[in-house]
Amino acid sequence: MNSDIWNPGWDDPFGPTAESDDEYAELIEALRAVQEAVTRSRPTPRAAAATAAVLREIGSAMAEFEVGEDEQIAGKRWDLPGHGQALAPPVHLDEITETAAVGRVTVNRFHSGRYAMNGGVAPLIFDEILARLANHDRPWARTARLAVDFRAPAPLYTELTVTARLVRQQGRKRFLYGALHHHDLLLAEAEGLWIELKPEQTQDISRELKEVGG
Repeated sequence: MNSDIWNPGWDDPFGPTAESDDEYAELIEALRAVQEAVTRSRPTPRAAAATAAVLREIGSAMAEFEVGEDEQIAGKRWDLPGHGQALAPPVHLDEITETAAVGRVTVNRFHSGRYAMNGGVAPLIFDEILARLANHDRPWARTARLAVDFRAPAPLYTELTVTARLVRQQGRKRFLYGALHHHDLLLAEAEGLWIELKPEQTQDISRELKEVGG
């Protein structure tokens, strides 16, 4: 068993992604499949209630394994498309350099906004690839600004190309640009700013807030 799979850290190697059939990868794929199936369905009240009961059972079963954010696996499986989370469409990374990245993403009905990709999904996709490029072999930075311009509806069930480019770095500020294409058609583009954190800003903010609030 590869211990890195079950004990991932926050350090993102930011390399090309690979498909995997290990148990955790299967869990996330199953979760995505449920999200898609529920979105596509029109269940009867009885079926909806029965399915809700099953999902609550699954939630209770997973609650037995709850850990702190530093110990969780979700969002830190850097080798997988989507790095082990089911919120945003999984981005497959193909080409990585110090200043650029190229990936692929397919949007299904769970992320639809009436026959095309929901407008709120594009920022998720851009933040995924731009933030990871911003932090590639650099001290940790957080998203300070992300502006998205929509140029054309993004089709569903179709592989789209997403690109990222580090435009410049100015002190602790990192400026990036991203684009989403369907072949030669520009669907959306983004400009973002990431701010390199000071050492004292890299700790668990939620824990601090709980301590202040008592």
